[in-house]
Amino acid sequence: MTPRPPVLRVPIVDASRSVLDELLDRAPGHELADATGRGGPVPATRVSLVATREALVALFVASSEPPLAVAHRGRGGRVFEDECVELFLERPSEPGRYLEVVVNPAAALYAAEVDNPDGSRASWRVSPVLPRGLEVRVSGAPAGEPSAYSSWRCRLEVPWSEAGGAPSAGEVRRANAFRIARGLATHHLALSPTLRRDPPDFHVPSLFARLRFTEVL
Repeated sequence: MTPRPPVLRVPIVDASRSVLDELLDRAPGHELADATGRGGPVPATRVSLVATREALVALFVASSEPPLAVAHRGRGGRVFEDECVELFLERPSEPGRYLEVVVNPAAALYAAEVDNPDGSRASWRVSPVLPRGLEVRVSGAPAGEPSAYSSWRCRLEVPWSEAGGAPSAGEVRRANAFRIARGLATHHLALSPTLRRDPPDFHVPSLFARLRFTEVL
């Protein structure tokens, strides 16, 4: 039986950048699990989500097993071939159409608009984009070469203007968060597992998590 995707509460806040970062650090972290549904141990990874009127802000915190695969730099490359975290945001009025954002420990970025109403790579359309106003911040430890990080953090700020407009309080939207851990071993992790195997596949909109936006006064 296919499990029901989780419904996660995401607060809408009106806060300065410094206060927003404090809220992210204090927000409940949602643990990512094996995306294929097989279970078993995976590297610790969590994501925290907070919304503003202008953007969705996500903070990934990941433990790693170096050496990590970090081949790409800059923007537009095949970052999904590296150790990476990924955020998918579906447009509210267009089921199966979503923004994909992928970042590696060197802060390299890949982004695309994906039109995938059937949840199938046979019929999908993928258009690489560079979303305007997207902010990416990455840090890791120990200091130095990203491929040697034993832990790393990625903060993404995705403007609502690039994802179908800002949500209203009480609105529910589909989204998902992922990680491909490529260190001593390879693991595919998901906030809401997509259950596809051989090969693993993140692009299953029907199994994305549901984000319920709630206003915090």
